[in-house]
Amino acid sequence: MRVATIAPLSYTPGRLSYFQFIRGGIGSDYHQEPRFYQYPDGEVLAYWNAYDYDECSGNAVKLYAVSRDRGLTWTDPQVFMADYLGGVPYGVSFLRLAGSQETLMLWTRSRHAPVTEDPTRRVITAGSDYFRSRTAVFLRRSGDGGRSFDHGYELPYEAFTGGRSLPGGGWYGSLDCLLQLRSGRIVAAFMFMDPVRSDPERQVQHYTGACLLSDDNGHTWERGGQVTVDTPRGVMEMQLVETETDRLFCLFRTKGGCLYQTISADGGRSWSPSSPSPLPSPESMARMIGLHGGDLLVVWNNVSSTTQQPRHPLSAAVSSDGGRSWGPPRLIADETGTHQLSNHGLAQLDDGRILLGISHYRDVRPMTSDLDLALFDEQWLAAP
Repeated sequence: MRVATIAPLSYTPGRLSYFQFIRGGIGSDYHQEPRFYQYPDGEVLAYWNAYDYDECSGNAVKLYAVSRDRGLTWTDPQVFMADYLGGVPYGVSFLRLAGSQETLMLWTRSRHAPVTEDPTRRVITAGSDYFRSRTAVFLRRSGDGGRSFDHGYELPYEAFTGGRSLPGGGWYGSLDCLLQLRSGRIVAAFMFMDPVRSDPERQVQHYTGACLLSDDNGHTWERGGQVTVDTPRGVMEMQLVETETDRLFCLFRTKGGCLYQTISADGGRSWSPSSPSPLPSPESMARMIGLHGGDLLVVWNNVSSTTQQPRHPLSAAVSSDGGRSWGPPRLIADETGTHQLSNHGLAQLDDGRILLGISHYRDVRPMTSDLDLALFDEQWLAAP
């Protein structure tokens, strides 16, 4: 099965390179939410969502491509994950445990309440009712660095919600970040629609954040403290980095006109009160990683808005003090109007180069979303 052929890319140390990876309308109308995983031998896996009409549509699948030269050439995309009857696969995260080939894969599957579609105009006429949608989280384990996995099992939803459930039972949410701390603890950050802070009758959503913690390589889990905020819709898409032993710095999306932040000094068991960060933002995800050199890197839409627009420009900034302050932003790409550069994925490879996958929405009929790819490094980030 051939979805597309990806043209060769290029990378020059100290420079930003930007490419169209796959065009919207090829294979699916939309390509979004790219993520990356590097195998122990250096090979890189890219995987992303592909769907028509809407991200909640039941026909959504994950595609993948593999690069054997650290992001320059890629195999033809193939289907990575699909479950039409079970729901849409989201939030697939790989974590290779320190000093071993053992690798965990955590992923969510969300079955949305029916989305009404107009196939002639290729648009949705009614979106998902999130209060009737349900999420399941699965854990799979690999002993060969992520080349093969066991069948895995579903984690109980009560572990994520603290025992609370939506009307009718179950929960709806997402898995947003997975990392291992210096102590060996595994931290899985997630958000869930909080039944206590939401209002199903008025369709008012409000999300709470929290983490699952494991001190035995993912065999057992306990729930850490919650992260809350009083902005509309609450805490969304938590991004964590360990900046000192057991000190976690967290940025997350809000409708407050900026990214908000919180800190844990005990490896995710408890969190400081959430507060506005100095990074202006619309209601749009940010991605943050720790760099090889010790700094933090965040990529986000650098503009203040309490709505989901505009989702441009796309910028990068570096913190050298654990998130206490941020250097001047560097422009990665820009757009105009209601076009979007968002829903991105970020990874630094073993040789220092950084891969950034970007969902490039084009708000023209028929609407599509390309998947773009940028390559750069810490040298480019530090350039004046």
